[in-house]
Amino acid sequence: MGRSFLREPMILTAETILLYLVALFLAVATLWSFSYASLKTDPRTLLVLIIVVVPYAILIYFGVAFIISDTMGDIGAVSPDNELSSLETFVVAVSYVGLSGWLWLRWRNPIALSTKILGPVIIATVIILITIDVIWAAHHEHII
Repeated sequence: MGRSFLREPMILTAETILLYLVALFLAVATLWSFSYASLKTDPRTLLVLIIVVVPYAILIYFGVAFIISDTMGDIGAVSPDNELSSLETFVVAVSYVGLSGWLWLRWRNPIALSTKILGPVIIATVIILITIDVIWAAHHEHII
């Protein structure tokens, strides 16, 4: 007779996509400021950015998004396990590769026309892949 606190799958999908896109936006904003320090410097600075700063930004922003997403999805359900799902693993992998490619492109030639075109294309591709994966994962879980 009590009301179920479980929410509609489509609402959770939209909220999850929004959370992941906010995390991606914050990561891009953070890396954008760090990329100005590495413009036209030696390749070691770029490697430090790609090996240390990008994973750290992803860990902070996407970690918070994953915790919030798990909390929203588990209202009234069993407590979540502490492992990354395949959705979260794919989101992190796509974000890491996309952000690393974007930083490399900005480091290589920040004022070139190809950088001004391909940079937003890389970020847009990451956004599209994250959105498609969240929708696919929600639909796949809903079927099973």
